[in-house]
Amino acid sequence: MAEAHIVQVKREKEQMGDKDTSESGKPTVFRHLVNSDLPQSELTTSRLSREAQVLLGAGTVSTARTLDFITFYILSRPEIEERLQEELKDVMADYPAKTPTWSQLEKLPYLQALIKEGLRLSYGIMHRLPRVAPKHALLFHGWTIPPGVGHSTSNVWLLPETECFQVPVAMSAYLQHNDPNIYPRPKDFVPERWLSNVTPAMNRNYVPFSKGSRNCLGMK
Repeated sequence: MAEAHIVQVKREKEQMGDKDTSESGKPTVFRHLVNSDLPQSELTTSRLSREAQVLLGAGTVSTARTLDFITFYILSRPEIEERLQEELKDVMADYPAKTPTWSQLEKLPYLQALIKEGLRLSYGIMHRLPRVAPKHALLFHGWTIPPGVGHSTSNVWLLPETECFQVPVAMSAYLQHNDPNIYPRPKDFVPERWLSNVTPAMNRNYVPFSKGSRNCLGMK
């Protein structure tokens, strides 16, 4: 379906020439992309179709799964549902005539704890995310992981000088979020863990959107 839409908006653009067609129909990200100053190599149907997969997979499926996960625990655990309803009672008093603002919802500690615990256990990506240090060596438990090539010694992990490889390192949200030393009873849904005694290690290991310059695009 996304590919058919991409073909349609590209055809519209070809027919209209230099005229802006981004508002010629229902506004979509692809109507704006084909009217942008991106090079044509970035606007091929296959390229835009892959972007559609990312938008649908990361922008909708992962969000829906997390909401399903949290909703299951709310409905299956009466004590969770009752506590959440009590916290929402005032801010939702005039709903649907008046919808709470994001800032109001962000100030509700139990709701935020539910969301954080749901994100902790509903992993968006479970496999390792490899990264390479481009310029500087990394130090880890007595090991030096270099950015480039070299040779092996007793405490330095280097690759043979004859090979042109970089050394990838990787982490997994699944392992980070299920460390029992950081999160006691890691398999259990315990939103209360985020309400008090939140340690620096808990925040450090909490990576539902990854971290750094290559973290989830939705966090930008």
